[in-house]
Amino acid sequence: MKTKAFLLFIMLLATIGFAQTGETEKQQINTEEISANEAEPMAFNLAEVPPLASGCKAKWKVEKQRECTRKFIMNHINRNLNTDLVSELGLTGFFKTDVSFTIDKAGNINNISAKGGPEIMNQNAVEVIKILPQFTPAMHNGEMVAVYLKFPIAFDIQ
Repeated sequence: MKTKAFLLFIMLLATIGFAQTGETEKQQINTEEISANEAEPMAFNLAEVPPLASGCKAKWKVEKQRECTRKFIMNHINRNLNTDLVSELGLTGFFKTDVSFTIDKAGNINNISAKGGPEIMNQNAVEVIKILPQFTPAMHNGEMVAVYLKFPIAFDIQ
């Protein structure tokens, strides 16, 4: 239980830091540059309307929508990640896995990768992200766009 609480705390801190950098990036990137490279997914924080998880409302302000989707993903990870896998191997200490993925123009999850932690945790993180439900797609300049996200998952096994 301590491990999961610590995991939630670390993810919350990381999300807050991630959210603060988004506004700075948004000011520095020209909208024309974004639409010129449509094949590449854009950063989650740069989409005019973020992808929406179930329970997140389209009528909310954009920042509230982003926060709702982030919380939905964090809660999903916390509920489904098996942190016991590492302790079963006899490993102890602080571990961090960076998981990244894309929410495509249809709202589906793809291009999932995880690195940085023990391989068994990286694999578990990918499996957890694979079972995320479909999202309402992100919008930018009136068109549906793919966005990418990166979540750090940190946990302390004692």
